[in-house]
Amino acid sequence: MKLEECMAKGLIRKDDSAKSRVSTSLETSKRFLNAARKNLDIGELEMTEIAAYNSAFHSARSILFSMGYTERSYACLITALKEISSDKELISYLKTFDKLRLSRHNIQYGGSLTGEDEASFSIEFASEFLHFVEKKLK
Repeated sequence: MKLEECMAKGLIRKDDSAKSRVSTSLETSKRFLNAARKNLDIGELEMTEIAAYNSAFHSARSILFSMGYTERSYACLITALKEISSDKELISYLKTFDKLRLSRHNIQYGGSLTGEDEASFSIEFASEFLHFVEKKLK
């Protein structure tokens, strides 16, 4: 879907109050990252990946909020950020984030399993992405 379609369907919209949600979304990202690490420690690999995805989602959402937009779709969040931003490093992160989105979807809705390497990678990615977003939003 293109950004204009997402906006026409109300899945991405301008919102003057969005910027006030940035810090809360960043804190939520940190909580999910912590949960992902704890789940990895106890061998809950699928929950690790879901929590790491949620961390990355809230990091991405923070950027969208900082631009004065809100979202109602995981896929449109990625589309919007790719089309609104010209930051090549962000776009690179978004490509990996989209792959993590699909993996999380398969785990959550399709019952797929994940391995320790993939779960560990999802934590590393979510942590790096959070650090990148915090630096970008300073």
